[in-house]
Amino acid sequence: MRRSLTALLLMSPLLATAPAWADSSYTVSRVVIKGSKSVPTSQLMAVVQEHAGSKVTQADIIADRDAIAKVLSDANVTGSVGVSIETLGHRSEVIFEVTDQGIQAPPPPVVQTVLVYPKLGTESFDGNASVSSALLASASGINPGDEITTPILQAAAQKILAYYGVANPKVTVSLRTTNTPINGGKINILWHITETTPKPKAK
Repeated sequence: MRRSLTALLLMSPLLATAPAWADSSYTVSRVVIKGSKSVPTSQLMAVVQEHAGSKVTQADIIADRDAIAKVLSDANVTGSVGVSIETLGHRSEVIFEVTDQGIQAPPPPVVQTVLVYPKLGTESFDGNASVSSALLASASGINPGDEITTPILQAAAQKILAYYGVANPKVTVSLRTTNTPINGGKINILWHITETTPKPKAK
């Protein structure tokens, strides 16, 4: 009498058809693995717990089938693993039949890009005749050690201009920066300020 059960290898997860066997125990006369081309049979046999003379149940045989399937799946082999039992009297031959469709290349690893931004070393100013550097540094909102990105630098410039609008509203101000990289992943920022005072109207 021959009974069979097949598991499909789809890389992941492992799918199996439901068994139609009676819940019986078997005395194993021989274990055979056929059809594996991509993984040595000896490697598959090493994970099989049953051997000649073992008394096994259906659950034991299914566990061995799943162990073989896992070795193949870990090796990226596609295909299926079937198991059948040929019984003669009280002894049974367990046959694992591998349908080996070859090794499928694993998907490429996901590469994550981590952006590292420089941190502020020093902040200084030139051209600021009507407002002190200390007040402008406080107004900018950035401090030594802060991470510096383009949006942060743009926001700091807007804060400096806003402070000028309060401290000296009669002055028109333009800004630009010189950013100098230094050791330790830091930059020194120099704000170049141009203050323009409207000329009085001629009488």
